[in-house]
Amino acid sequence: MPDFSRSSPLQRWLVPAFFGAVLLLGLLLLRDYGLSIDENQQRDIGMISLKHVGQMVAPDWIAADHDFDKYSTPLAEFYDRDYGVAFETPVCLAERLLGIEDGGDKFRFRHLCTFLVCFGGLIAVFQLARRRFDDWRLGLLAALWLVLSPRLFAESFYNDKDAVFMALFAVATNTGVRLLLRPTWRRAAWHALACAVAIDVRIMGILVPLMTLGLLGWRGLRGEIPWRQLLAVTGLYLALMWGLIVALWPYLWAAPLDNFVEAFEHMKTFRWGGVVLYFGNMVAATDLPWHYPLVWPGITTPVLYLAAGLLGVGLMGRQLVRYRWRLWANERGLQDVMFLGLFIGPLLAVIVFHSVLYDGWRQLYFIYPAFLLVGMRGWVAASGWRPRWAGWPRAWYVGTGLCLLVTAAQMVRDHPLQNVYFNLLAGPNVGERFEMDYWGLGYRQDLEYIASHDDRPKIKFFAPQPSPADFNRLLLPPEQRDRLMFVDQPDSADYFLTSYRWHPDSYDYPFEVFQIRADGRRVHSVFQLRAGW
Repeated sequence: MPDFSRSSPLQRWLVPAFFGAVLLLGLLLLRDYGLSIDENQQRDIGMISLKHVGQMVAPDWIAADHDFDKYSTPLAEFYDRDYGVAFETPVCLAERLLGIEDGGDKFRFRHLCTFLVCFGGLIAVFQLARRRFDDWRLGLLAALWLVLSPRLFAESFYNDKDAVFMALFAVATNTGVRLLLRPTWRRAAWHALACAVAIDVRIMGILVPLMTLGLLGWRGLRGEIPWRQLLAVTGLYLALMWGLIVALWPYLWAAPLDNFVEAFEHMKTFRWGGVVLYFGNMVAATDLPWHYPLVWPGITTPVLYLAAGLLGVGLMGRQLVRYRWRLWANERGLQDVMFLGLFIGPLLAVIVFHSVLYDGWRQLYFIYPAFLLVGMRGWVAASGWRPRWAGWPRAWYVGTGLCLLVTAAQMVRDHPLQNVYFNLLAGPNVGERFEMDYWGLGYRQDLEYIASHDDRPKIKFFAPQPSPADFNRLLLPPEQRDRLMFVDQPDSADYFLTSYRWHPDSYDYPFEVFQIRADGRRVHSVFQLRAGW
C-alpha cells in the first residue's frame, strides 16, 4: 500500500468524508425499515423506569403527560425490571420532551437514536483499528467491514438491544485500550463511564472491566506500570464505575448490590422457552447443540471476514504460545490479547455453560467488533505475504475490493431486509433450514401492499406472528392504518400474512397475491382469503 503519513491531505478529507457519507446514508435510509417484534416491549421498559424516576423528581410532569397513564405497574413489580435502561430511558425522556405523539413517529425517533448510537460504535471500531495498526487506512477498512456486514447494518436501525449493546461494548473497549496503554486519571474516568453505560444496557458489559483489570494487573506484575500509579488509577476507576452503574440504573437504587446480583443471575439464562428452526428441525432454545453459536455467525458473516478472522485467531494464538506467561512483547501484542479475549472468551462461555440463544446469534453481536479487529490482523498478515508470485499483493487488494463490492451489491438488492443475509456456506434451501425474518420487519411491506391494492374502508388480516404484524400498522399513514384491523382467527380475515417463522413450509391457501424475496429466497407472503377487490 502507498505510504501516507497521518497528516496527509488525503487523510484529512477522506476520514471525515467516509463517516459523513455513512451518517448521511443512515439518515436517508432510516424510514425504510419496519418495526421489530421487541421494540414496543423495549419502549415499555424505558417508560416504566422513566415514570419511576419522574415521580420522584417531577411528579407534576408525569401526571400531566397521559402517555404514562397506561404504565401503572410499579418498577419493583415489573417483570422486566432487571433489564438495563441506559439507552431506553434517555430515549423515552427525549421523546416526551420533544412532544412526539404519533405512534409511528415515536418509533422512527427510536430508530434514529439507535442508528446514532451504532454510528458512535462505528467510530470506536475505526479508532481501535487505527491505533492497533498505526494506520488510518486500516482503521477505515475495519469500519467499512462493519458497515458492509449486512445483518448488522440493518439491525443498527431497529435493534435497540443487541446492536446498541454491540456499539457501546465497542466504545468501552476503545476507552479500555486507551487506559491500558496510558493509565491516567482522566482515561480511567472515561472508561468508567463507558463501561457503566454498556453494563446498564446489558449486564454482559461487565466483561470489559474484567478484561481491563486483568490486563492492568498483568502489566503491573510485569513491571510496566508503577504499583502506586496502578492502584490509584484502578481505585478511581472501580469507585466511579460502580457509582455510575447504580446512578444510571433505577432498578438498582433500592438495593444496589442485591439487585445487581439478581440481574446477573437472570442474564445467565435468557428468559425464552421457544423453539428455533435449525438445520430444518424445530429445536427448543434450551436444547440447542453446542455448535449453534459457531454455525450461525459462520453462515451470516461475509466469507472474507471469516477467512481473515480465522487467520487472525491462528496468528494471535501463536503469539500467546510464543510469549507464554508474558502474553505480549509490545503494545500491539497487548491490544491483540484484549481483542482475542473479548472475542473468544464469551463464545467459549456460551458453549461451555450451554446458554440459551435464539433469533440467530444476536445475543452474541457484542463480540463482533473484536472479531473484526482479530480479522484485520489476519488481513494485514495476508497482504504482507510474499510468495514467489510478484503480483500477489495487488491481487489480494483487488480480491478484497471485489468481495466488498459483491457484499455491497447484495445489501442494495435486499434492502431493507439485509437482516436475512446468508453467505455461501449456508448451502441450499436456506429458508427451509434456518429462520429468516424472525424480527417480523417485512410485515410493513405486506401491509403497505394490501393498503395500496384494496380500497375497502375496513380490511381484516391475520398473521401467526400477531405482535409485529399488527405493530407495523403504525408506520402507515394514519388514514391507512385505521383501515387495517388485525383479527385473531384466519377464518374471519380477508388476508393471511406470514413470515414463515416456525412454519417454513408453504401454506395451503391458493391465492398468494404478494411475496417478498431476498437473495432469491421467499421471506414473506400475503394470501387473499376473501375476494373484495
